Amino acid sequence: MRDFDILIIGAGTAGMPCAIESVAAGARVLVVEQAAEPGGTLHVSLAQMSGAGTARQRSRGITDSPADHQADIERINRGTGRSDLLARATRLQAETVDWLMDNGFQMDPTCPQILYLHEAYRTPRTYWGIDRGISVLHVLRPLFDAAMARPGAQVRYRTEAVSLTTESGAVTGAVLRDLDTGRDHTVTAGAVVMASGGYGGNPDRFARWTGGRRLYTAAMDTSTGAGIEMAESIGAAVTGHDMFLPTYAGIVEHPDGHRIVWDHMPLLTPQGRQPWELHLTPEGRRFVQEDIDSVDARERALNDLPGLSFWCVFDDRILADAPPLLPGWSADELDDAWAGHASFVIADGLDDLARATGMDLAVLTETIAAYNLGQATGAADPMGRRHRPLPIEGPRYRAILMHGMVLKTPAGLAVDTDLRVLDDSARPIPNLYALGEAMGGSTLSGKAFVGGMSVTPALAFGRWLGQTLGARLQTGHQA
Repeated sequence: MRDFDILIIGAGTAGMPCAIESVAAGARVLVVEQAAEPGGTLHVSLAQMSGAGTARQRSRGITDSPADHQADIERINRGTGRSDLLARATRLQAETVDWLMDNGFQMDPTCPQILYLHEAYRTPRTYWGIDRGISVLHVLRPLFDAAMARPGAQVRYRTEAVSLTTESGAVTGAVLRDLDTGRDHTVTAGAVVMASGGYGGNPDRFARWTGGRRLYTAAMDTSTGAGIEMAESIGAAVTGHDMFLPTYAGIVEHPDGHRIVWDHMPLLTPQGRQPWELHLTPEGRRFVQEDIDSVDARERALNDLPGLSFWCVFDDRILADAPPLLPGWSADELDDAWAGHASFVIADGLDDLARATGMDLAVLTETIAAYNLGQATGAADPMGRRHRPLPIEGPRYRAILMHGMVLKTPAGLAVDTDLRVLDDSARPIPNLYALGEAMGGSTLSGKAFVGGMSVTPALAFGRWLGQTLGARLQTGHQA
């Protein structure tokens, strides 16, 4: 007899609802989580959610439908996501938002909204909690703890899956490691669900699955990609390598590091703050219309820069007159950054700025002169920029080095519409399933960032798969 009906690897946004529903359906469930507590990326995520046809929309007089939601997604991602899985996700997401509300979710009272952190929907269907991802965790944690307290259910923290076990090509369980003792042991299960997250915390796997790019990240350290690699080692296909886009943009916490603090993100979205600065390549050229309405256009322009890095350049007058570029930084943090952070440069003149940043002096001088001339004369900007409130003329200049960064990762395990993991020949690997970021952020969002299409489908698919597997794999039934 197998040890458990279902083994869920990861107690995050997808794993917790999968466990809640599979236990409710009567299955014996083991959840393993390498961290000391559940929640995964909910601890750092803004947890934007989306759903069409919610009770909240109806109460606000907003007419919407899953079909309209899917059409808007496919407009944003240019048809690069999985339309079959999108159809299932958009059908499930409204009821998932309503389920959260029914269980006490504290939604921001202004929701639903059209949000401009990434390319925007045409209809208000984006939601978030008053305490970001923690608001979602506050709903899930009591339900998850109650489920794990039921007979036949267990959760083991500080435990990682080391490898999958197989027999005749079918997954039969996993080898688990207690991270406190270092001891390994094997458990058997009728189904194994990879809800282990992405690889945004692992520079080596990020480079491997993202064309050799350097990692700049706000993801959890536990987002290692180990679950994806573990399934790959038994023949699972990994897709989405070519779907990477950076979030525009972040500042590293420490010089030469890759960690970015989400609350320290600069405000670069024109709908929230029009740009006063110039965004320049490491050589000193402009590469994007800084005030373009499309977030996607800025992300794609940054993606074309080999190092995913640029200098945000301005002068002391702009620093004094413009709305804050770094609203999440305290005055003391900013003082410390300008005094000693390697990504923050103060320069007396363009020649000093070029030396301090590594930009080419001739290129930088030409770029600044061309921008100032257009600003002074009203001539059309070569990049199409409209908002040019002040010239950038010194005598003291400022520059901040910014990087394209990740919170979610695009590549992941290939799945069919039932979330079964597929091999390189597109055949299901028996008894192996994937959820959330383990199946790749690009599976639904394609080569784009689409509002609410990470957290909400993780929750919705987690609930759906838990209900489906739980009903089928109760003790005594065949896998």
